[in-house]
Amino acid sequence: MARAVGNALHKNPDPSTIPCHRVVNSKGELVGNYAFGGAWKQGEILLSEGVEVKDGVVDLHKYQWRNK
Repeated sequence: MARAVGNALHKNPDPSTIPCHRVVNSKGELVGNYAFGGAWKQGEILLSEGVEVKDGVVDLHKYQWRNK
Protein backbone atom coordinates (compact mmCIF):
# COMPACT_ATOMS: atom_id res chain seq x y z
CA MET A 1 0.00 0.00 0.00
CA ALA A 2 2.97 2.32 0.45
CA ARG A 3 3.34 2.67 -3.33
CA ALA A 4 -0.33 3.58 -3.68
CA VAL A 5 0.02 6.26 -1.01
CA GLY A 6 3.17 7.60 -2.68
CA ASN A 7 1.40 7.74 -6.02
CA ALA A 8 -1.55 9.61 -4.50
CA LEU A 9 0.81 12.12 -2.86
CA HIS A 10 2.62 12.68 -6.13
CA LYS A 11 -0.62 13.19 -8.09
CA ASN A 12 -2.39 15.41 -5.56
CA PRO A 13 -4.45 17.75 -7.76
CA ASP A 14 -4.81 20.51 -5.16
CA PRO A 15 -2.02 20.58 -2.54
CA SER A 16 -3.27 23.85 -1.06
CA THR A 17 -6.58 22.17 -0.12
CA ILE A 18 -5.43 18.57 0.41
CA PRO A 19 -2.56 18.80 2.95
CA CYS A 20 -0.85 15.55 2.05
CA HIS A 21 2.53 17.09 2.96
CA ARG A 22 1.57 15.98 6.48
CA VAL A 23 1.86 12.30 5.52
CA VAL A 24 4.95 10.60 6.94
CA ASN A 25 5.80 6.91 7.19
CA SER A 26 5.26 4.74 10.25
CA LYS A 27 8.65 5.80 11.65
CA GLY A 28 7.87 9.51 11.21
CA GLU A 29 10.23 9.82 8.24
CA LEU A 30 9.47 12.27 5.46
CA VAL A 31 8.40 10.85 2.12
CA GLY A 32 11.68 11.34 0.28
CA ASN A 33 12.22 12.61 -3.22
CA TYR A 34 9.03 11.34 -4.84
CA ALA A 35 6.54 13.98 -3.73
CA PHE A 36 6.54 17.72 -2.95
CA GLY A 37 9.84 18.36 -4.74
CA GLY A 38 11.85 16.41 -2.18
CA ALA A 39 11.95 15.60 1.50
CA TRP A 40 13.63 18.97 2.19
CA LYS A 41 10.59 20.74 0.71
CA GLN A 42 8.16 18.64 2.77
CA GLY A 43 10.20 19.43 5.87
CA GLU A 44 10.16 23.12 4.98
CA ILE A 45 6.36 23.11 4.67
CA LEU A 46 5.96 21.24 7.97
CA LEU A 47 8.34 23.65 9.72
CA SER A 48 6.24 26.57 8.42
CA GLU A 49 3.26 24.97 10.22
CA GLY A 50 5.19 24.64 13.47
CA VAL A 51 6.04 20.93 13.19
CA GLU A 52 9.58 20.08 14.28
CA VAL A 53 11.56 17.96 11.83
CA LYS A 54 14.85 16.59 13.11
CA ASP A 55 17.14 14.77 10.67
CA GLY A 56 14.19 14.16 8.32
CA VAL A 57 11.98 12.68 11.05
CA VAL A 58 8.86 13.92 12.85
CA ASP A 59 8.31 12.82 16.46
CA LEU A 60 5.11 10.81 16.07
CA HIS A 61 4.41 10.77 19.80
CA LYS A 62 4.40 14.56 19.84
CA TYR A 63 2.33 15.13 16.67
CA GLN A 64 0.19 12.05 16.18
CA TRP A 65 -3.48 12.47 15.47
CA ARG A 66 -5.74 11.00 18.13
CA ASN A 67 -9.23 9.77 17.41
CA LYS A 68 -11.45 11.01 20.24
